[in-house]
Amino acid sequence: MADEDEDILIEESFAQKQMSKATFRRLSQYLRPYRRVLFLNILFTVLATGSQLLGPQFIQIGIDHFLTDTKNVSFALRGIAIISLLYLGNLLFGWWLSTSQVKTAIQAGQGAMNDLRSAVFAHIQKLSLNYFDKTHQGRIISRADTDIDSMDRILTWGANQLVGSLITLVGVLLFLLRYDWRLCMAISLVIPPLLIATRLFQIHGMRAYRRVRQQSSKITAALAENINGVRVVQAFAREDFNLAAFHNTHTEYASRALDTARIFHTYMPIVGLISGLGTAIVLGYGSSLVLQHKITVGELAAFILYLGMFFGPIQTMGDLYNAVLSTAASAERIFQLLDTDPQVVDRAGAVPFGRIEGRVEFRSIYFRYESTPMERWILSDISFGVEPGQTIALVGATGSGKTSVISLLARFYEPQKGSILIDGKDVVRTTIQSLRAQIAVVTQENFLFSGTVMENLKFARPQATDEEVIEAAKTLGTDGVIRHFADGYQTKVTERGANFSAGERQLLTFTRALVADPRILILDEATSAVDPATERLIQYALDELISRRTTFIIAHRLSTVINAHRILVLENGHILAQGSHRELLEQGGYYAELHKDFIGAH
Repeated sequence: MADEDEDILIEESFAQKQMSKATFRRLSQYLRPYRRVLFLNILFTVLATGSQLLGPQFIQIGIDHFLTDTKNVSFALRGIAIISLLYLGNLLFGWWLSTSQVKTAIQAGQGAMNDLRSAVFAHIQKLSLNYFDKTHQGRIISRADTDIDSMDRILTWGANQLVGSLITLVGVLLFLLRYDWRLCMAISLVIPPLLIATRLFQIHGMRAYRRVRQQSSKITAALAENINGVRVVQAFAREDFNLAAFHNTHTEYASRALDTARIFHTYMPIVGLISGLGTAIVLGYGSSLVLQHKITVGELAAFILYLGMFFGPIQTMGDLYNAVLSTAASAERIFQLLDTDPQVVDRAGAVPFGRIEGRVEFRSIYFRYESTPMERWILSDISFGVEPGQTIALVGATGSGKTSVISLLARFYEPQKGSILIDGKDVVRTTIQSLRAQIAVVTQENFLFSGTVMENLKFARPQATDEEVIEAAKTLGTDGVIRHFADGYQTKVTERGANFSAGERQLLTFTRALVADPRILILDEATSAVDPATERLIQYALDELISRRTTFIIAHRLSTVINAHRILVLENGHILAQGSHRELLEQGGYYAELHKDFIGAH
């Protein structure tokens, strides 16, 4: 929890910052494909703002030219009717412009956000596993979700709000100066307190908002932790204790949210008070000017209406400035992710594999993870060879390096020393896609994706027909199990396959691997979730599957490895012994002891 709190504080400390030119240029690249729509949006904004500024002019004309004409009532009524229609027409025109403005703003802004979100999603899929080893999952999701969502204000509404506010401010000032400069001087008395109140709100409001976000992150973290660990919570009867801790966290959140609301609801009445004070000054001083015949009643009415338009843009631009700061921080975090290079990439001149025969050779492999101390190798001087169609089993204690071997084979990582050859070709000189397309991995995690059973079985080979999938299931012996599901092959898979038992999920991952038709098969504790009866059910199919493919098996159950052509016994990253099941028993040592324990347990 301490590390998590530290991560939250780091995130919040970068909640706002100035936007650099480089960040602005890079962010604007995502708006470039929508520049025509953006241009239309600006045009609609200019016209809509102009239409809004014309409104008080119609009112002034109506008052000064017709409402005060008591000599010719019929003429005055006709004039007021015409002005009213013109005012209504301008209002409807402004409404159409505003609607068009909103549509184009959403089209441009959301288009840019979708492109950015797609770029992040695509890049995440290309990142090497070492990135996920050292980066919290929540932080990665935050980049693809929260940080991009925080850009909505700027990418969607930033341009039209800025242009609209500037035009409104300039237009209002010009109209006010046109009526009477003395009224403008009078109204300037309320501008300093308005600016001071706005600045104080920005400082204290953002500080309070960041504290709310920090506490909200703690609530989310607590929920996620307890949901993921609900079995442990219930097993140790921690429900009441965790509820009390969550209550304290939520109470603190409520307190901080109340502080934020108090600041906001203090600022808005102050703005209203200052605006009302300005209106009172204009009304009092302006009325004296009317009585002195220095301005007309219509001009005073228009002045008051324009004054109402004056304060809004100031507040909007203040909020926009805060949004720019938040967007700058979010953009830099996103671009930092996009600038993270995958550790494992196709090298210059890499060529695709043809159809792999399955001959594998490890030559003096040395490997460590980035987080591993420099003096310790996870794998040290690993050398062995495998002929096409052979089965290699890897056994050893936890941490001996078994999973690292197969991770290197699939090029999830790359060794610091040595080379791995497949069919005599160094894998680093071939394309990653062409290698992984011919490798199938079945792990103990038995991960399934949302969708149907059929879609999951076609995951590695989407072009496979339904008939091919069903034939593979029949070959493996899983067809009968699948047909007993609620809707057979069209049964919906809930998140992570939670609507199936662990054994059923494992059977589906076996079938998925067979549908992929790989040349190299990797079984990483693949039968750990399968009960002995089910394991016997599919053993004959596994034998048929393995016989035509080069297969690597990691398993603690010796029943799954005794028939392997060769068994590698690993200890602390070294090959302690290797040979067939019979040869290793004759040699004695770790494997013989392991077999003895296995026989005793059965």
